[in-house]
Amino acid sequence: MSDRQVESLITTNQEKSSSYRWVVYGLFVICNTFGFLVANTIGILLPSITADLNLSPTQQGMLSSAPYWANVVLMIIIALWVSQFPPKILALVTVLLGGVLVLMQAWSQSFIAIFVARLLFGVTMIAREPARALLIRQWIPQNQVNHAGGISNLFFGIMVSGGVLMMPVLLNYFGGNWRNVMITFAFIFFALALVWGIFGKENPIAQEASDKSTNEVEIFKRVLSFKDVWFAGIGFMGALMSFASFNSFLPTLFVDFYDISLSKSGLIIALYILPGGFSGLTFGLLSKSSRSRSGILMISGIIISMSFLSMTLIDSYHLLIGIAIINGIAWGFFPLLFMVPFHIKNIRPREIAVSSATVMTMAAVGSSIGPTLTGFLQESLGSLEISLRFMAFSPLTLFIAGFLLRKTPQSN
Repeated sequence: MSDRQVESLITTNQEKSSSYRWVVYGLFVICNTFGFLVANTIGILLPSITADLNLSPTQQGMLSSAPYWANVVLMIIIALWVSQFPPKILALVTVLLGGVLVLMQAWSQSFIAIFVARLLFGVTMIAREPARALLIRQWIPQNQVNHAGGISNLFFGIMVSGGVLMMPVLLNYFGGNWRNVMITFAFIFFALALVWGIFGKENPIAQEASDKSTNEVEIFKRVLSFKDVWFAGIGFMGALMSFASFNSFLPTLFVDFYDISLSKSGLIIALYILPGGFSGLTFGLLSKSSRSRSGILMISGIIISMSFLSMTLIDSYHLLIGIAIINGIAWGFFPLLFMVPFHIKNIRPREIAVSSATVMTMAAVGSSIGPTLTGFLQESLGSLEISLRFMAFSPLTLFIAGFLLRKTPQSN
C-alpha cells in the first residue's frame, strides 16, 4: 500500500470515524491529563513535603521538575520504540505503572526516593504520548485535528485547575498529610486504567494502514528534517519553563510574602490554567491559516510574559485574580502548537508520534530547567521574587515560534 493510499485511508475516510471516536479520544485525554495533574500540582504539596523531608529550595525545584527530566533524555528514544505497539495497550500499561509510581512517592522517606519515583513517573508520561498521536491518526479526520487539540486543551484546563483547587481541600481533609493525597491519586489512576481497559478501542480500519515496517533510523532522520517541529519546540520550551516555575513557587511566594493563603493561591493558579482550556477551543476554530496561527502565538507570548511578571509585582489578591484570568486565556495557543506535526505534508503515522515526542522533549527541557533554575536563583540571589521575574520573560519564545511559522502551510 502506497503512502498516498495510507493517508487517504486514515485521514479522509469519514465512515471509520464514527461518533465513538470522541469516546475513545476523550477517555485517553482524561487518562493522560491526570498524569499532568499529578506532575503540575506538586507546588501545593511542596510546603508540606519540604517540612516533612527538610528540602532546600534547589531540591524543591528539582523535585518539581523531576517528571520532565526523563522527557529530556528519553522521550524521542522511547517514542521510537513504543510507537510500534497498539495505542490501547500502551495507554493501559503506562496508566497502571503511573499509579504504582505515585504510591512509591507516597511511601518515600527521603529526597532521593521521592525524586527517583517522580523521575520514573515522568517516563510513564512520555511513553504514553505516542499513543495520543496514533489514536488521533486512527480516529480523527484531518480537518478535525485542531479541534481534537482544543478538546485536549479543554480537559487539561478543567482537570489541572480542578486539581489545584482540590489539592488544599484534600490536604486539609487528611490533616496536612501529603502522603494520603498521593495515595488517593494512585487509586484514581487504577480506576482510570480499568475504565480505559473496558472502553478504549483501536480503529480496525486504520490499523491496516500501520507503517510498523519503517526503519526507526529512517523515521528519526525524516523527523529531524521537519523544521516546523523545531519551531514548535522552541515556542514550547520557553512557555513551559515559566509555567513550571510559577506552578512550583507561586504558592510559596503568595504564602510567605503576600500573606495569601494556600487555598487562595490555588484559586489564582487555577484561574491561569482553566481559561486556556476554553480559549484553546476558540483559537482552534479561528486558526484557519498559518498567518492566523502565527498571530495568535506571537500575541500569546507577549501576554503570558507580561502577566507572569505582573504577578511578582502586585500583591492585591483581586488584581492577581484578574491577571491570572488574562494569562489563562493566552494559554489557548497550546493546541495550535502541539498539533503542528499533524499538518506536515506527507508525514506518516509513526513519524507523527516521533515528531510530537521531539516537540514535547523540547517542552520538557523548559519544564525541567524552569523550577530548578528558579530554586538555584533564589539561593544565589536571596530573593524568590527576583528569580520569578527572570523566568517571566521566557514565554517570549512563543513570539519567535509564531514568527518562524508564519509562512508554514497549515493543512486542512
